[in-house]
Amino acid sequence: MGDELEARGWSFPGVAHGFAPRDREVAGRFHLVRARQVHGTTVLAVGTESVSPVGEADGLITADRGVAVAVATADCVPILLVAPGAPVVAAVHAGWRGTLADISAQVVEWLARDHGARVEEIHAALGPAIDGCCFEIERDIAERFAASFGDAIWGAWQDGRPGKGTLDLREINRQRLIRTGLREDAVQRVGPCTACGGGPFASYRVEGPRAGRQLSWIGLEP
Repeated sequence: MGDELEARGWSFPGVAHGFAPRDREVAGRFHLVRARQVHGTTVLAVGTESVSPVGEADGLITADRGVAVAVATADCVPILLVAPGAPVVAAVHAGWRGTLADISAQVVEWLARDHGARVEEIHAALGPAIDGCCFEIERDIAERFAASFGDAIWGAWQDGRPGKGTLDLREINRQRLIRTGLREDAVQRVGPCTACGGGPFASYRVEGPRAGRQLSWIGLEP
């Protein structure tokens, strides 16, 4: 596992995962499946026969042992989910557009509908991402979040320069996951802000086009 980060308490039998620093090889013993991420809400189920990249998607789900699903990020929120009773796992890429489109809640609903997962038993980890300390965005975008999700999102907002402020996307995704039915203690943040405390984690906001990408992955052991 090396210097990958892990979610606390994720000692589920037969499940492996990691939030790897930029440009690292991951999941060596697995068939690793990624997608061409487009900041959308498409979710794909993949398995042992899936090619990688599997297509355009921002959420990947697998119930096949020996398969790991992964998302690449450099400020956006990587979300790993596990439903140990099913068993099934998922990886989600949630930038501000995907978060506004509620992709994390959609993946939870898919796990319940198509894999028989009990929502109250699903665990989620939100990996290294740009946090509310650094993610400056226009206030009218925050108002779109409030229109969709209610005034609770203002707890993730700080006013800043005229017409702008900072938004905590990990907090909004946490709120949405809990609203979907996950227990509060089953949703956790893992790792630092990629912009101001990232260390080995990439930040596109800070580094621009030269920024690498980190892979966040999860799989059912072979």
